[in-house]
Amino acid sequence: MKKTITTTTVLLICTIAVAQTKLSLLDGTRYNVKEYTFFNDNSSSIEVKLEKNNGKLKTKYVDLNDIWSIGDSILYVPTQEGEYSVEDMRSVVLGKQTGKDEFKAWWACAGGFVVGAGSMFYFGAYKSQPILSLAVPIVYATGISFTRPTKKGIMKRHPEHSDNEYFVYGYQSIGRRKIMINTIIGTLGGIVVGGVTSLALKSSGTIYISRP
Repeated sequence: MKKTITTTTVLLICTIAVAQTKLSLLDGTRYNVKEYTFFNDNSSSIEVKLEKNNGKLKTKYVDLNDIWSIGDSILYVPTQEGEYSVEDMRSVVLGKQTGKDEFKAWWACAGGFVVGAGSMFYFGAYKSQPILSLAVPIVYATGISFTRPTKKGIMKRHPEHSDNEYFVYGYQSIGRRKIMINTIIGTLGGIVVGGVTSLALKSSGTIYISRP
């Protein structure tokens, strides 16, 4: 949800915080911030400095509308009718953070790879139907993109949120995104590997025998 944060809300007076703190975004992303700066020119973003593994600082600009909280301070403010209340958004963000931490969906990557490679072998090399060899993985990836973690599965992991539909929504939105991305990555990888292998087999003179 988008919002507008006024100068009175976050005290945009060129404030510079130096202590290490946690920056949480509405999409469930979290950063350990070494420094962050609010400007006094009605800027729509803040400057944050993230500490890299080598100890150096990396500068990043974050849109204020994308921020849930900095440290213990909640920056999210619903300003339009229909937006989540602060408490409801807290549950949504918690669900997204939890989904980011624990939902991996490696099966989606593996399944996409098998379908992509198998299609290239079977329809591309064996059946000599190149259009179909690409169409099948695309249809598969499109269908899987609508898949998301089940509410039953989420409640089994987190019974303390059994009555919290906002937590479930946040978790499922992240889960669906991970499934979609992993499926696309796996499918593309399978198409590339299957296509290259099929071409190599053909160039080596391998003969495919069709059974009646």
